[in-house]
Amino acid sequence: MKNLNAFFKQNSKLIIDFWVNQVVWSVVGLMVSWPMSIMLNKDPNYSLYMGLAAAFTAGIFWFRIYDILNQHGLKYAIRKSKSSGEGSQIPSDSFGLKIGLLSYAPTILLILIFVVFSLIKLENGQAIMAAVIYMVPIHSMYNAGWLALSGFDEIVLVIYTLLTILPIPFFAWLGYYLGVRDKGVIAREKVNKE
Repeated sequence: MKNLNAFFKQNSKLIIDFWVNQVVWSVVGLMVSWPMSIMLNKDPNYSLYMGLAAAFTAGIFWFRIYDILNQHGLKYAIRKSKSSGEGSQIPSDSFGLKIGLLSYAPTILLILIFVVFSLIKLENGQAIMAAVIYMVPIHSMYNAGWLALSGFDEIVLVIYTLLTILPIPFFAWLGYYLGVRDKGVIAREKVNKE
C-alpha cells in the first residue's frame, strides 16, 4: 500500500490530468448523445448514428489519454538521448499501464459493481449503476454506444459496458511505450520546450 501511495503522489499531476480529461470528454459524450438521441429517436438508422457518435466521443478520449502518456514518455526519451545512457530514472514500459489502471480504477470499480448487479439480477442496483456510469460525467463518453444498443438483450449491454474498460489501459500503455521510444509523437515541440 505504501508503494501505491508513493506512486500516486509521485504521479499525481498526470493522474489529475487524466481525471480532468475523463470528466471533460464525459460531458462531451453527454452533449453529443442526448441531443442526437432526441433528434434521431424515430430514425431507422438510430443505432448506426449513435454508434458513430460513441466512436467519435470515445475515440477522442482514447486519443487524449494516448497523447498525455505519449508526451510524458517523450520527456524520458529526450532525457535519455541527451544523457550518457543514464536510464535508471526512466520508468519501466509498464508505467503507462499502471497510470491507466490507477487513474481509471474508480470507473473500473463502478463497472464491475454494475456487472455483478446484472449477474445476480439485482434490477434496482443495476439501473442505479447504469445511471451513475452513463449519466454522471465519468464514463459518459460511451453513452451513445449504450443508447445504440438499448434495443438489444440485456447481456449485450453488460458485455458492452465490460468491454469499455479495456481501451484506456491499452492506450495509456501504448502512448507511454511509444513516447519513451521517441515514436508516435503528435506534437514534439510541446515537450522540446521543457
